[in-house]
Amino acid sequence: MNGNDNHGPAGHPVDVTTLPVIPVRVNLGGTVVAIDGVTGKSQLRYVPGEHLRNTVGTIFGGYLAAIVDDAAGITAWFGGGKRRFATAQMTVNFLRPVKPGDELLADNTVVEITERQIVVDVSIRRAVDDKLVVTGRVHQTYLKVPPAIPA
Repeated sequence: MNGNDNHGPAGHPVDVTTLPVIPVRVNLGGTVVAIDGVTGKSQLRYVPGEHLRNTVGTIFGGYLAAIVDDAAGITAWFGGGKRRFATAQMTVNFLRPVKPGDELLADNTVVEITERQIVVDVSIRRAVDDKLVVTGRVHQTYLKVPPAIPA
């Protein structure tokens, strides 16, 4: 992944091996692929398991919404100057079904930053065919607490 790619960050790479383990991300089957430490632009990888199948055999939409929230979070953290935040609003668009075992790549970009909030767009694609399966927009509201590495 480089600055000429349509997906993923460029410019100021963060060494993702030094990031703290986020239990929610681990439970979601996610890993950080790359982050730009200044803009927050990031890419994460998720692989949903069989246990996330709904009654029609595809992946439960709530799981996909959770990975939108998780993926937006790391972009909000780095893109917003490492300020603590909470999700205030989230819109998720389900475009194509996802099957268990599909490798998903979430590309995330800051859309807007104000004094009180940061807005992040998330695009999730299947790695095998680069088809867009989910999009989302997440509004994160900054908390009035000192900066700290999220637990």
